[in-house]
Amino acid sequence: MTLRRILLSLLAWGTLAVLPLAAQDSLIVIDPDAPLTDTLRSGPPLVILEAVLRAYNDSQTTRLTGNFTLPRGSALTGQLGLYRGVLRIAGRVTGPVTVVNGDLIVEGSGVITGDVLVVGGRLTVLAGGQIEGTRQVFIEFAPMLRAPTGLLIPRPPRPSFADIASARTTFRAGRINTTLSIETGRTYNRIEGLPVAVGPTFTLPTLGGTEGRLEARVIFRTSGRGSTIRDEFGLRLGSEWAFSGKIRGGLGAEWSSTIVPIEEQPLSLGESGWSAFLLSRDFRDYYEGRGVEFYGWLFPIRDLRLEASWRRDRQRSVQVTDPVRIFRNDDPWRPNPLIDDGHYRSLRFRADLDTRNSRVSGTTGWLVQAEVEHAESDDTSPVGLPTEVRSPIPTFREFQFTRLAFDVKRYTRFSPGTTVNLRVVGGGWIDGDPLPLQRRVSLGGPDLLPGSGFRALTCAPATFVDAARPALCDRYLATQVEIRSRLNLGRILPPRDFYGFDRLIDLENAELVLFGNAGHAWLTGDGPGRVPNNRLPNFGEWRKDVGVGIDTGTLGLYLAKGTKGEPVRFTVRLERRF
Repeated sequence: MTLRRILLSLLAWGTLAVLPLAAQDSLIVIDPDAPLTDTLRSGPPLVILEAVLRAYNDSQTTRLTGNFTLPRGSALTGQLGLYRGVLRIAGRVTGPVTVVNGDLIVEGSGVITGDVLVVGGRLTVLAGGQIEGTRQVFIEFAPMLRAPTGLLIPRPPRPSFADIASARTTFRAGRINTTLSIETGRTYNRIEGLPVAVGPTFTLPTLGGTEGRLEARVIFRTSGRGSTIRDEFGLRLGSEWAFSGKIRGGLGAEWSSTIVPIEEQPLSLGESGWSAFLLSRDFRDYYEGRGVEFYGWLFPIRDLRLEASWRRDRQRSVQVTDPVRIFRNDDPWRPNPLIDDGHYRSLRFRADLDTRNSRVSGTTGWLVQAEVEHAESDDTSPVGLPTEVRSPIPTFREFQFTRLAFDVKRYTRFSPGTTVNLRVVGGGWIDGDPLPLQRRVSLGGPDLLPGSGFRALTCAPATFVDAARPALCDRYLATQVEIRSRLNLGRILPPRDFYGFDRLIDLENAELVLFGNAGHAWLTGDGPGRVPNNRLPNFGEWRKDVGVGIDTGTLGLYLAKGTKGEPVRFTVRLERRF
């Protein structure tokens, strides 16, 4: 092990070791334009959650936690609130009663003269019991926590695993806010190891609702021997100017030298990083990108974001190194495939429509994302591929192509504890010359087709052998459906410490998930084994699977079975399926 590798590894691990201490002075950034339900998770209507906080936290309220019984013949005057338990009323309560994430039982001798609000539980009135005020009952759990002071507070957004491995602190000098941050770059991978990004962000609010921002990040790489990355350190320099008001938007520019992931699936970057770090299995491929980008975005209406960008960069193949990992140290890494090296000029247009009731765990609404990219290059060095996969890329003239990517998700609540979610995702070549290797697609693996193996569909002919298993398809399309049902474990679990394990794994809101998936990836055009440009493959050729799982918000456990003889596959997810 070289001295450089030892020092960089110590830097990375030392950074992770001090993060809990640095996090004591960390900055939590809240989007002021985001709906309040983002911090309260999904649940009962927002007005009801606000009413719960007012009633339970009122200084005149008698606050209880756990099971409590008001016996026959006893009387209580004033407001009564109970959190996490069963409240039995056999006596008389003169005033309103609020029960949060628990049950209220009014026995035959019980009388409540005020209004009753039960959130996250059930109301039972036995024969003879009386409630003289109004009754409101919401079965769905309230996203609340009991603070050490005894008051209820909205449950803070559950941190992702990427958030855990980052820290930042902010101070102000005059009108300029300065944030110093240490974060784990994009994700752990078999090219860089653990990239640690360190640097400041300067923010300058100005008059008229505008804000300027300047960001600089140095990326320390902990990759091992055999690295073909041009620079020992990555770099990202960016500047943005944002404006708000009736219409929000902004302009920005960035120069960067980074390792860029290729496909958007089969796992998110964070999940792929943990898989690589713990199990030596990296589900993504990468290339080195170095160049400049100019971009702008606009919110013509609240839920719609439009973005356009132009970028010129040098895209270059990189090889696998030997970064530090936890298990399976003797297993070789999957090689990183070559790409079509060259200088590329790309113009992108993107639209995002988000009408969900919560960005964390939406139960109603739409999330529609679409992107079109047109790119050109006049010095491409193409990788040789079989003609069954791709016609030769022209080198005697300018090489250009256009591709499309889209992801449409629909969330529908059928009852307080049951939602049905649908997704259609796809993309690929739509015009011009054949796609370069870094823009080609595949299908199969934990995300879109968990019942099939990693890259079960790569469009590689039988005679093509490459240990990297590169994605070679022109297009892909997949559909997903899932039924989620709340398990209501919160009422049978013991209360958890405010800063305890429950912040990461939300057993109170665990859901049973039943799902089915179908998808296909193919080569488009004329000729054997191809699908005409204006057609989709026959549905009988699609891969399909069904499965079941439990999702606790941050950790999901799933079993999936393909319909073409594949074995039952077990998958652990650190994020929602979609």
